Amino acid sequence: MTMVTAYILIAVTTILVTRAYLTATGFPQVGGASLHIAHALYGAALMTVAMVVQWLFLGRNARIVGIVLGGVGFGLFLDEVGKFVTKTNDYFYHPAADIMYLSMMVVIIGGNLVRFARRPTAHESLTNAAEIAAQGLVTGLGRRRREVAMTLAARAEAGGADARAVQAVRDMLYACDDAPERLPGLRLAVSAAVPGPVTTVWRSPIVASLAGWAMVAVSLETCATTLLGVPWRPSELLFGADGGGDGVVWVSDLTYLVLGGVSFVLAVIALVARRVTRRRRPPPLLPLRLLLAVAVSFTFVGAITDFAQFGFGALVSVAIGLFTISVIAREIRGIQFHETRSERTRSIRL
Repeated sequence: MTMVTAYILIAVTTILVTRAYLTATGFPQVGGASLHIAHALYGAALMTVAMVVQWLFLGRNARIVGIVLGGVGFGLFLDEVGKFVTKTNDYFYHPAADIMYLSMMVVIIGGNLVRFARRPTAHESLTNAAEIAAQGLVTGLGRRRREVAMTLAARAEAGGADARAVQAVRDMLYACDDAPERLPGLRLAVSAAVPGPVTTVWRSPIVASLAGWAMVAVSLETCATTLLGVPWRPSELLFGADGGGDGVVWVSDLTYLVLGGVSFVLAVIALVARRVTRRRRPPPLLPLRLLLAVAVSFTFVGAITDFAQFGFGALVSVAIGLFTISVIAREIRGIQFHETRSERTRSIRL
């Protein structure tokens, strides 16, 4: 998970918790009879504190604190977007959920595009390794962070960076104290708490196929009911068929007609290709990657119209889509893990 993604997940959680708290407490106001101190102000203050923390302190912990404070602040600020775009300061403005969703998608997509648009140069790789080493001298380094830094140093050396500078960074990494790996430990604890049969079923390749065929059925049903003008799309059955006004409904119908049809065709191609090539070792990743791309587009493009039409109710369909994406992504990671282990075994034998 990238830090940009973590920032947005914290913001989403903040919005949901804030809305739930305000609903449960009857929407109290802070400020007395004449003032109303909006929680957007607290959000702006937290975002400012997040920037100051990262200016004043070194190390990964300071960056994590900044991400948490900034994510909470961004969530509090964005939660009141309805007040900022309406003349009546309407906190319950219906398209506010869609504005929040689009804002967050812009941050996630933009941040990851910058990160993946091009590979770092040799000097940038060395600089990143040196930054990790500098942080490690303050807080120590876990095994994973140390491996990442060593990989960056090796990439810099292969790319033509000064050998003396590369060795100096490696010496810094060797000098860093060991630090516990908190996140892997948490994952192991969670995995240990899950019953064995559940883990076995979750790791089965059949689960990814079932999730894929479920997506095929939903995309076909979505396309067919939209084409026939029948309000039986899953989101319409859950939340009603008349949300958002006529213009929004027309855009939603057009979006789902195209999105459902394209998703159905591509998902069927991916699943059939996976079935045909299932006996190959290792199994090819292209069908699963195509299926993952279909699940991502169907979930997040469809969510734009769902948020506009149904407001925060669209979170239900997004959650189902995220579950499908996680199942397919887990299958891809499992195949990649076995490929890497096989390569290491062959290299040891050689």
